[in-house]
Amino acid sequence: MKISIITDEISADPETAIELGVHWGIHEFELRGLYTDRVPNFSSYQKQRLREILDRYEARIIAIGPGIFKVPFPPKRSAEFPLPWLDQVLYENWSHARKQVVYHLNELLPQSLDYANELGAQRVVIFAFDRAGDPPGAPPDELLDCLLKAAELAKAAGLQLVIENEAGFWADTGARTAEIVNAINHPSLGVNWDPGNAFFGGDVPYPEGYSSVRAWVRHIHFKDACRNNHGENEYVSEGQIDWSGQIRALAADGFSGFI
Repeated sequence: MKISIITDEISADPETAIELGVHWGIHEFELRGLYTDRVPNFSSYQKQRLREILDRYEARIIAIGPGIFKVPFPPKRSAEFPLPWLDQVLYENWSHARKQVVYHLNELLPQSLDYANELGAQRVVIFAFDRAGDPPGAPPDELLDCLLKAAELAKAAGLQLVIENEAGFWADTGARTAEIVNAINHPSLGVNWDPGNAFFGGDVPYPEGYSSVRAWVRHIHFKDACRNNHGENEYVSEGQIDWSGQIRALAADGFSGFI
C-alpha cells in the first residue's frame, strides 16, 4: 500500500500543498479543489499552472474527487400537495434534482474522466447519492442503473470509479456500500473505503464494515472519529476506529492501492 494526500486538505493553494507534501516524502496526490473551484472545472490557466507545479516537484495526481453524484437522487415522480403554491415548489425542487442527476452523468462525469486521463490519474472518486432523508435500505433500481451507466463510461475511458461511503448516502456503511457495488458488479466500479465516514453512518468500520467491502476496496481515505461525551460523532486525530487492525488487514489482503 502507498500513501497519498488530498491537496486541499493541506492548502487550497496547490503549490503550497504539493511543496509541503513532497517535503514530507509524499509525491502522489489526490486532487479535489483549487481555491474556490472543484476539479475538473478549472480554467486553462489553472490547469497549465498545475501541470507546471507537478513537474517542478516531480509529483503526480493519482485520483480526482469531483463530487460526482454527491446530490440527492429524486424519485420518478414529484410529490404532490393540495396547495398549488406548495405543490409548485415541490415540483420545481424535484425537477432541479432530476436535472442535477442528468448533468452529473452526462456532463460532469465525462469531463472528469477526460481530465483524469489528461493528468494520468487512474481513479475518479464518486458517491452513491444523498438519501435526502430517506431511511437506509435498498436503493432505487433507477439509481443502480445510473451508476452502471457511469461505470460503462469509465470503462470506455480506461479508468476506474470508486464509490466513497458517506453518512446519509445510499452507500454509508460497509454492508450497504457492498450491496450497491455487488448489485452493479462492474469491473470499472470499486470502493473508496472511508472508515471515518462509515463510523458516522453507524458502522463499526473494522472489522465489521471492512469485512463486507474488502473484495471491492480500491482506494482509501484515512481519518479517525469518536463519539464524544454528549453522544455526538466527531472527527479527531486519534479516535475509536481500529486503524491498526484495519492496516494489518489491508496488508494481509494484499492491498496495493493508495491510502
